[in-house]
Amino acid sequence: NDLDWHKHTFVFAPNAYGKTTFVNVLRSLRDNDPTLIRARKTLGATTNPEAVIVIAGGNHFFNGTRWDKPCPDIQIFDAPFIQANILTHEIGHEHKKNIHRIIIGEQGKKLAEELSALKTKEKTKSQEVANLVAQFKKGGFTLTMDAFLAIPMADETAVGDRIQTLEQDIKSKESEEVVQKLGHPKLMVAPSFDLSASKELASKKLVAVHETAEKLVLAHIDRNFKDGTKARQFIRQGLDLIQADCPFCGQDIKNAADLLKAYREFFDEAFRRYLEEVAGKVASLEKWNLDNVLTALVSTHNANLVTVQQWAPYLGAVGLSDVVATVEKCRAGLVTLKGEVQFVLESKQKDPNHNADLSQFDALATELGALKATLEEYNNEVTAFMEKARQYVANLPKSDIALIRQSLAKELETKRRFALEWKSWATAYPPAKKEAGDLQTQKITKQKELEDYGKTIFDTYQKHINELLVTLGTDFAITGLTGKTDERANESYSDFGFLILEQTVPLTTRQNEAPCFKNTLSEGDKSTLAFAFFMSTLEKQPGLDKQIVVFDDPLSSLDETRREATARLLLALSPSVQQLNVFTHKRDFLHMLCDKIPDNKTLRLRFDKKNGTRFDILDIEEDRKGDHARLIESMERYLDEDYGPSAEIMQGNLRKLFETVLKTKYYRMLADDIKAKHGLGALLTTLLGAKLIDESIKSRLFNLCSVANGSHHGEIVDVTARQLTRDELLPLIRE
Repeated sequence: NDLDWHKHTFVFAPNAYGKTTFVNVLRSLRDNDPTLIRARKTLGATTNPEAVIVIAGGNHFFNGTRWDKPCPDIQIFDAPFIQANILTHEIGHEHKKNIHRIIIGEQGKKLAEELSALKTKEKTKSQEVANLVAQFKKGGFTLTMDAFLAIPMADETAVGDRIQTLEQDIKSKESEEVVQKLGHPKLMVAPSFDLSASKELASKKLVAVHETAEKLVLAHIDRNFKDGTKARQFIRQGLDLIQADCPFCGQDIKNAADLLKAYREFFDEAFRRYLEEVAGKVASLEKWNLDNVLTALVSTHNANLVTVQQWAPYLGAVGLSDVVATVEKCRAGLVTLKGEVQFVLESKQKDPNHNADLSQFDALATELGALKATLEEYNNEVTAFMEKARQYVANLPKSDIALIRQSLAKELETKRRFALEWKSWATAYPPAKKEAGDLQTQKITKQKELEDYGKTIFDTYQKHINELLVTLGTDFAITGLTGKTDERANESYSDFGFLILEQTVPLTTRQNEAPCFKNTLSEGDKSTLAFAFFMSTLEKQPGLDKQIVVFDDPLSSLDETRREATARLLLALSPSVQQLNVFTHKRDFLHMLCDKIPDNKTLRLRFDKKNGTRFDILDIEEDRKGDHARLIESMERYLDEDYGPSAEIMQGNLRKLFETVLKTKYYRMLADDIKAKHGLGALLTTLLGAKLIDESIKSRLFNLCSVANGSHHGEIVDVTARQLTRDELLPLIRE
């Protein structure tokens, strides 16, 4: 029917009338992607969207969920193509990969896919090898992997005997190492005190004269000294310093002769020495903490028992006499006797002529002697034990245990080599390592093959794109177009720069203010670049004569010069493709296309709220008509029928028609009037003054001017005309 699409079909519609929606339907058909249709389901609709597209006599049906069969032979240039390849804001790594796929064509894609597959396999296999290496390292082996794998299979049966021998050697050597660090029991020292000297002091008595002097001195001390404990020393020092008078107050001491005599008798040297000796014994006895000494013996014995027990694995069970029982048995008696002896000495200290009970000294000496005898027997046992231990150490063999342990560690690793886990590891690692190496070699070879192929392709592609850019009138060119396949990306990608005013501008830069694609190319330049890439891609498309090529509105963002060049390029493309379809909202571009490719079908999209969007035939010649032609046709129809416009509108159209004709034909003469927005009367006056209008028609023109409605589209008028009826207008329109 009339809406069937031609080999060259152009569709016009304002924005938001559904052009992009229909292009998305075609993209959905090409990519077999139902989401592109479902995402554009009419708001509020309850039924699933459906579509039927007829291509080469075959139906392609979308049932609301999927296409019954896709049509891959559709090439589309639109906003999604630009976004995926030449993003209007910035070119990222994904865009570079897409551009690379576009440039290298089917053969290059095949090589790139093979390279990508090899990279994936090599990465997977390398990861497997890395995991095996990590497993080995985690196993804690000291052997290298090569040494581990070189262990002969015969060792699986022989290694057990070697381990047993080494373990026995270590057991023998370990006793030497441990025993050398063991301590020895300690000898005990029996508690003792010089009781014979103390007993001798206690048995002594002083002569009577000392007794009388002592009483007199002590009485004097009690009467005259606040602190009696320091009085004796004080008086003794005074006697040493006396001359004629008192050394302390300087008074005559003749009347104190008796007291001085008593002082001298009391403090003579022998007497003083005796008291000092007694005081010394008392002090020593007080400091001798016999109870603590006995407790220390018990602690020493307990520590010795622990030490002896540590030797038991090497010397066998060895016992020591239980001195704790002996010590505890005599503790109370010894402490009591010590107290009795101390009491006797303190009594002698107070009264040197006191009759001392010397039996306490003998009793304490007897008890201490018995304890000493017991401890000597105990020390004999300790000495015998230490000799036995020394002899044991002396008899141990001398050797380096560290070397034996190293040998054992290696043998244990050898044994682990034949455990199930490491048998599996040893089976898996060598072939995995070899396969990873082979894949690495294949990857490098394929990468080189792709680079060699791409070098010619990229040079040719860059040249062709730049030719297209020249045709499209750009002031920039691309430079350095290369394919890259480094290890940072799993897929190959393309990189290039721009040559602008003989300056190279990169795609990206780390400096925000530096020139780059993002901030140097205008939006029109970017669209033009995308168009050039697309056109170059089509030329490398295999079976181009079977392709349906669709252009959506992005190309219409180009300026006038580039749109005309675009139309010429589409004309050159049209013979090579099965069908060329162009969607646009620009009338001037549509007219360009129709001029370049007259053999076409031109459609338009119409929209109303009730029925939505529909296709309709667009009469391009009708669409080309200017306002002048449309006014004339409107008046001709008005003469034949009263089809709708009011008489007031048609009256205004008279003036508009004359103004349009005059302004077009005499533009240069009327330029000032047009600029000043003068009305029809002023225009006629100017033309009459320039003798560009015949005097014979002057009256008729001014008559028409006077009856035409001056208030038309805001125009400035000379006079206000009266409103005419249709019948009054008809003869004026005919004239």
